[in-house]
Amino acid sequence: DAAKPPAYMDWAKPDLTLVFTGDQHGYLEPCGCTGLDRQKGGVARRFTFLKGLRDRGWELAPLDVGNQVRRFGVQAETKLRRTIEALNEMGYVTTGIGPDDVELGFQLLGAAQDIPLTSANVVLYAEEYSQPVTLIEKGGQRVAVSALLDPKSLNSDPSEDIVVGELKASAAKVAASGEVKTADFSVMMFYGDEDKAKQLMVDVPGFDLWVVSGGYGEPTFEPMKVEGTASRMILTGNKGMYAGLVGLSRNADFKYARVPLTHEFADAPEMRRLMADYQNELKQVGLEGLGLLPATPHLSGDKFVGSQTCGKCHTSAMEVWENSMHALATDDIVQPPEGRGDVARHFDPECLSCHVTGWNPQNYYPYESGYVSLEKSKPLVGNGCENCHGPGAAHSAAEMKGSGVAAEEIARLREAMKLPLSRAKEKCLECHDLDNSPDFHEPGAFEDVYWPEVEHYGKD
Repeated sequence: DAAKPPAYMDWAKPDLTLVFTGDQHGYLEPCGCTGLDRQKGGVARRFTFLKGLRDRGWELAPLDVGNQVRRFGVQAETKLRRTIEALNEMGYVTTGIGPDDVELGFQLLGAAQDIPLTSANVVLYAEEYSQPVTLIEKGGQRVAVSALLDPKSLNSDPSEDIVVGELKASAAKVAASGEVKTADFSVMMFYGDEDKAKQLMVDVPGFDLWVVSGGYGEPTFEPMKVEGTASRMILTGNKGMYAGLVGLSRNADFKYARVPLTHEFADAPEMRRLMADYQNELKQVGLEGLGLLPATPHLSGDKFVGSQTCGKCHTSAMEVWENSMHALATDDIVQPPEGRGDVARHFDPECLSCHVTGWNPQNYYPYESGYVSLEKSKPLVGNGCENCHGPGAAHSAAEMKGSGVAAEEIARLREAMKLPLSRAKEKCLECHDLDNSPDFHEPGAFEDVYWPEVEHYGKD
């Protein structure tokens, strides 16, 4: 059945199996917010998957197209180092370079000391650091691997010390090299637009396989054929959720299988230890060391006071909140559920942003007067009222007996705190995004499932 993935477990053992991943984009592990059985990816599962193949006696050459991180800054640099450590432990041969990787500059070059970076068109600081082709000689196979980064995928212009060359000329130069021409099998890893990769496949013959990353589609069940070329293409998918297997055997066409890294692959202890080290490093560095002091004012100009203050007047709404998962949001990262309680995450900005009160949920920083720690911010524990309705210091102060605030101003502040149901879903999506809450995006999920759990209206 062409609709079903190939049963790679039934393959005769290949001479060499190439394993492709790509566009991890900072997702070292699935967050687990809506259940680990509903989320794919993570280096702990990937390690288990690779170990299982090696235990069967398979010779592996893991390769990554690139884009290990997202954003830039201290946390991204920390995550890159831990990612490279993970790739090393998993036996990766090389990795390409993605657009977010380029933004790290020197940090990326330092990582190359542990895992070689391969790129036909990205030069980091000097030609001597460049490696256009990586040769793999295992299992009686000689495989040439190169990589390209589409300049159009860059988030911003690279620094003056980084050169990203033109695609077609760079690919043609590598295709004409002795390494590629004498290889038993040749691969071009490409980060960028899929249609551009297809055109390059036609314009620059000479590679047996193109491995493309950077799009949002899932990998196909079979390698794609592109009209005008004998080369074939596979996709990695994004966030490291899949591994692509390419089995090479002498005098036979290659075999391919896409493998979703689901909860069926147990978390490897080696990677759980690495995740603990990563979170402990974030704890030691602290928000200040990460450059995340709560100094940015909220757009409203107001300050946060915490849900207990809201509940003094809005008693019915408070009762709903206290019995919701929102009230337990911080607890769930102090001691995560689903058997992952060994690694706390309440020092991780990417988790804090939706599990406490007073943070920007998509850009991972605290607002002025927002949560900073369990000890200093007890009123802001949990995903509180103000994350949806906005900070309420001025409103709550105006409502105090004897406040002296004019009736017109009190009415204005009350109106500003309202969140009409017509806009509520949009606000929810700031945390219930596709990364962390895929079920939220099912038709009718907000109206039939999520809203009824927190339904409340105004003051008692």
